[in-house]
Amino acid sequence: MSFLNTVLYLVLPAVGLLYIYFRRKYSYWADRNVPYVPGTLPLGSFNGMGSKYHFTEVTDQFYNQHKKTHKAVGVYLSVKPILFVNDMDLIKTILVKDFNSFRDRGMYYNEKDDPMSAHLFSIEGERWRFLRNKLSPTFTSGKIKYMFQTICEIGDEFLTCFDKYVDGKQPADLKALAQRFTSDVIASCAFGLKTNALKNEGSELMQRGDKIFKPDRWETIRMFTVLSYRDLSRKLGMRQLPKDATDYFMDIIRGTVDHREKSNVIRQDFLQLLLQLKNKGTIDDHEEDSKDKITMNELAAQAFLFFFAGFETSSTTLSFAMFELASNPEVQEKTREEITRVLANHGGHITYDALKEMTYLDQVVNETLRKYPPVGNLIRIANEPYRIASPEVTVEKGTMLMIPVHQIQHDPEIYPEPDRFDPERFTPEAVNARHSHSFLPFGDGPRNCIGMRFALVEVKFGIAQLLSRLGFGVNGRTQVPLRYDTKSQLAEVVGGIWLDVQKI
Repeated sequence: MSFLNTVLYLVLPAVGLLYIYFRRKYSYWADRNVPYVPGTLPLGSFNGMGSKYHFTEVTDQFYNQHKKTHKAVGVYLSVKPILFVNDMDLIKTILVKDFNSFRDRGMYYNEKDDPMSAHLFSIEGERWRFLRNKLSPTFTSGKIKYMFQTICEIGDEFLTCFDKYVDGKQPADLKALAQRFTSDVIASCAFGLKTNALKNEGSELMQRGDKIFKPDRWETIRMFTVLSYRDLSRKLGMRQLPKDATDYFMDIIRGTVDHREKSNVIRQDFLQLLLQLKNKGTIDDHEEDSKDKITMNELAAQAFLFFFAGFETSSTTLSFAMFELASNPEVQEKTREEITRVLANHGGHITYDALKEMTYLDQVVNETLRKYPPVGNLIRIANEPYRIASPEVTVEKGTMLMIPVHQIQHDPEIYPEPDRFDPERFTPEAVNARHSHSFLPFGDGPRNCIGMRFALVEVKFGIAQLLSRLGFGVNGRTQVPLRYDTKSQLAEVVGGIWLDVQKI
């Protein structure tokens, strides 16, 4: 047998089998009579994402083409079938009414080979329920009040950073400054570290975070492949996150924990609460020790999640809010007037209670979150077979469902003129007139964002601190209208957000 014949004999059957395999994979929704968006390798229905399109631009197409005709459509992430849900009543059922049927997110984690990935956002089943119950008391109003003094101290440094832009009449890169502010806040509250990102115009912690937040194209493809083959990836010891980055965070956390335990150091921060759960099994000093304690790896994973989830999302929201305030002088002035009025009743100081009285500021932040949700979609996975009526199909156990937050919050039938920034959309009357699930920046149901209160306090404080002393306008260096960077999985703006700053 010639070499060519041997190659043909071995290769052609393999190619044929691969063709049949992928054809079957991409016929999943057609076989079930579900309307679908065709998929091809490597990213399935999401081809072009990360190079030609931002994630939200791809999902815009899914939503706009099918929202009036179907409550849900089938799409493919690589070869993984996903049900893309357009209908708000069905979304409410998934997130709240029938939560137990859609309890997990279906994210990839590997507790053995990549312990940092086994955090509250990703873990599943009873382990998730256990950790959620343990961690929920750490984000009560009382606990956040303890951390508020840290936010205030770093807020003073945040304000000082603008002096050189005012004095030099130079534009300020709001996203970069907001990142340094939230990085310093989260590092202090999560790890008990003073990273001085504001003073030093950056930190190693931020650089390591950027490596996780902004993966390159091949890393993105690898992450999607791991997500599509979760069980196989675990058997192969695949990691969710870059090893050097997670090793860096683990070393920081272990070192801080060792120092506190050996030196009996106590700080009013998130890490201290995690330490109590590790050593006592409870954060209540008046309760007896519990047998249900968390491990060192679990402590590290939750501290890592607090940084990972809080640093980028909060800075994104803060920078977009300041851009919109700079773009809308009348809204900026109305917000400033409220801040000034409330602070006059609190001795001129931004306190936790003062922020709660700033109702128009709440509306500004909510409108920012509507227009620029930091996470553009929610993911849930079916924990059991589940029958839906339209399209008429039984969602198989293990099937992933995607909820398009960004698209719903930009739907002109729900929010007229969705590109216009209008805080009046979030008056109590306007909110009550809309569907309860037309606004989902933090998700909903038992698996909503556990750190929502902390994030809102941090963002509102940042806005109040800046507007109480400074005025802002949009600098010509900002590319308007804003465009998302196609390479970023988050709401990253091409060219940055540059604002002119002046003292008032």
